Order: sequence, then C-alpha cells, then structure tokens
Amino acid sequence: MRKHTIRRATALAAFALLAACQQQTETVKPVAQVTLQDAMNHIIDPEADVIWHATGTIATKEGVIENYPRTEKDWEAQRRAALRLLEASNMLLIADRRVTDKPFESAGPGVYSSAEVQRQIDTNRSAFNALALNLRDASQQLLKASDKRDVESLMKLGDGLDHACEACHKTFWYPAEKFPRLPAIPPSP
Repeated sequence: MRKHTIRRATALAAFALLAACQQQTETVKPVAQVTLQDAMNHIIDPEADVIWHATGTIATKEGVIENYPRTEKDWEAQRRAALRLLEASNMLLIADRRVTDKPFESAGPGVYSSAEVQRQIDTNRSAFNALALNLRDASQQLLKASDKRDVESLMKLGDGLDHACEACHKTFWYPAEKFPRLPAIPPSP
C-alpha cells in the first residue's frame, strides 16, 4: 500500500512539474511600455548622436581635426550605442505602441500631427516594421564595425544609420515637408 502511495505521489509531482514547464513555454506577447516619441527622444536619437558625433572632419583656423574613436572608452561608447540601437529596433516592432501621450500638431506643411503619424503607422504597419528592420540592420553593421575598431566603416555606416532614420521619418512623419523658398539674392546688410 505504501508503494502505491509513493508511486502516486511521484506521478502527481511529475505531472505537476510537466504542467508547470508547459505553462512556461507559452509565448509571451511583448507589451509596449513607452511611447514612440519617448523611445525616439530618450533612446534612439541620443544613441544615434553618439554614433554620428564620433567621426568626422572639422576645419578650423588652426587646421583640420579628424574625429574618430581613439581609446577603449571611445570604442566602448560606440559599441554601447550600437547595442542600444539594435535593441531599440526590436522595440519599434512591438504592435500597439502609441505615438505619444501628449498629442502634437503638425509642425508645418507636409508634416503630420501625432494623430496622423499614428494613423499612418496603424494603416501601414508592415512598411513601418520593414523600416524598423532597416534600423536593426544598420545597428548590426555598426556593432560589427565597433567590435573590429574599423573607423572607415564606422564613418560610412553612420550615413547608413542616417538613411535608415530618414526613410522612416519621411514616410511616417514628414512625407511632403515644404521648405520656404530663399530669396535668389540675399538682401544687403
């Protein structure tokens, strides 16, 4: 009798353990925790700036200054920025993310309001996701260049990052932005 009780208890424990394991393998759907505007202002743009400000040439009266990562700390900053951009691209893929908690109006002709940006993303989610994947690709390449300490690639890939960002902005934020015409001849002082 005692053997049967132990076997039953063992079987029940095994069954409970199996059931618990099966419950843990269920797919968990990510839920957006921040707005698109917050992700852009506080994660994506600051990290992109790290990449963009790391390389370039500046001409001064004293001569030409070449900016590029020189120290381990400089390269680590590039790697960190690339990693954060890479993970931020995944954030953009989470459906049902609101554009903002604080609606904004259009900033001018051809520039969408927050409500129109939201409508465009909701209507064209597959295009938005494809552009988020472009950011992911650019970030993966930046990470590889940072790990290889490849300054030349880092400079070129910074342009690729800019193109990935602008492609999305020109599709979902300011697709037909209009700039005022400048006078043909500037007025004399």
